[in-house]
Amino acid sequence: MELTLKQAAEITGAEINGDENFVIRHICDLTEPKPDGVCYVSHIEKVSIPAGFVTGAVFLPKTAKSMPLPLKTNFLYVDNPEWAFTQLLQYWDAQTPKHTPGIHSTAVISPSAKLGKNVSVGAYSVIEDGAVIGDNTIIFPQVYIGKRVQIGHDCILYPQVTVREDCVLKNRVILQSGARIGGDGFGFIFHEGRHQKIPQIGNVIIEDDVEIQANSCVDRAKLAHTVVGANTKVDNLVQIAHNVKVGQSCIMCSQVGIAGTTTLGNGVVAAGQVGIIGHLHIGNGVQIAAQSGVTCDIPDGVPYFGTPAKPMKEMLRILAVQGKLPEIYKELKLIKKAVEK
Repeated sequence: MELTLKQAAEITGAEINGDENFVIRHICDLTEPKPDGVCYVSHIEKVSIPAGFVTGAVFLPKTAKSMPLPLKTNFLYVDNPEWAFTQLLQYWDAQTPKHTPGIHSTAVISPSAKLGKNVSVGAYSVIEDGAVIGDNTIIFPQVYIGKRVQIGHDCILYPQVTVREDCVLKNRVILQSGARIGGDGFGFIFHEGRHQKIPQIGNVIIEDDVEIQANSCVDRAKLAHTVVGANTKVDNLVQIAHNVKVGQSCIMCSQVGIAGTTTLGNGVVAAGQVGIIGHLHIGNGVQIAAQSGVTCDIPDGVPYFGTPAKPMKEMLRILAVQGKLPEIYKELKLIKKAVEK
């Protein structure tokens, strides 16, 4: 892969200070620069450039144009270096295919399934009766797509993904390896001394531009729909239970667990290992700190923290007092002794 500095500037809208014909062959981290690579610095005033630092080109904020810099290299000036670098990564990644185009001879595809234009299906994948796959969708090896599943255009399903019957993936959905969509919700009724299974006959709807990473599970609804809203991003090892409704542009970090029938508004951020019990409503723009246990509804825009989770300001006051408990206990013992005398 090669790219001239001029091409990089055209992709990112950057202003060049250097040789526009310089050839970029690597996209680099700032800690591992290469003479023919490009890296970025978002805040030049916060970065210490080590002696001997050599790179072919570097994205810098436009505010750095007037700064004296200890670098002899090509500069690409932009408003937001991280976003420009991301655009370059997106272009670079798109030029490096990860799959083999076409339908592999070992794929098992029902005669009643409908595949759009330019669909790729990898080795040993299975597409059941009535499934519909949109244009340009890529299905890697060993993927299972159940009966009547609907998948939109430009989706990517990596190896060993499962999408069970009647589930819907809209457009540009990415499912990383091992994601499980539409498994039965965890529903049982205790009757006559035994746990009796409640059939889960709903489905899952994954809206546009959602990415669900490795080994995460979204369970099908008991009767209606489990929904993951557009542009939401789900990290590895996340559990979204039956009938949960997740809003748009949410973030769920690793090991988050959301119990059944809870609703999340738009723009919710749940950090790692957050647990949310069932039948709650989490408002728009809520941020929940790592390892919090949520047991109550949360209004719009209020950050929560702790177990049980409380508003951030309140929880920080509680923690401040907890840190002083040994001292308080010692003083209390002295007071008790004085009273007893």
